[in-house]
Amino acid sequence: MSISAILPLKALDRSKQRLAARLDAGERQALMARLFTHVARVCAATPGIDRVCAVVGDATGAGLARSAGIEWVAEPTPDLNAAVAHATARAGGDASLVVVTDLPLLRVADLTFVLDCGQWPGVVVAATRDGGTGALLRRPRAAVAPAFGQRSAAAHLAAAARVGLRATLLSSRGLRHDVDRPADLDAAADAGRSARADHR
Repeated sequence: MSISAILPLKALDRSKQRLAARLDAGERQALMARLFTHVARVCAATPGIDRVCAVVGDATGAGLARSAGIEWVAEPTPDLNAAVAHATARAGGDASLVVVTDLPLLRVADLTFVLDCGQWPGVVVAATRDGGTGALLRRPRAAVAPAFGQRSAAAHLAAAARVGLRATLLSSRGLRHDVDRPADLDAAADAGRSARADHR
């Protein structure tokens, strides 16, 4: 079974507006570039992922994808879910793994955990701390429509139930900590320090 990873990256000048209280526009764009590059490299290094494709909102995103050594397609619309659906169709594969691109603590082990869960056909949802979705594994690749946004973990589980697919909900440190609000910067830093202490 071939698996394509889909990485959505909106135009960098539209990224992380909710961090404006802590970071200026240049800092927000630099942060998003670092986060995306990290997630792209983790996906590319994960056994079982056969193809990695970013769906990007501007030329800067395309350049970041090229630098990370992954494929990219232009988003057809700024709507996140429409962009993910477009990239899913273009990337192909038997299954798709959508990974959000603001996960500073993501590791290969987190994605391996997702890939090892669930069954064919089926859906695996890795939830973020606020009820969003850090990663969505769909077998087959378009088994349910993407529903990213507020409380998307529950929305993805409900979508699977509506079409009679078994859905697995899981939690993993690297997929739990996304960065949307100023408090998330501190939470991710604290979690990172804890993770380093665990490995000493």
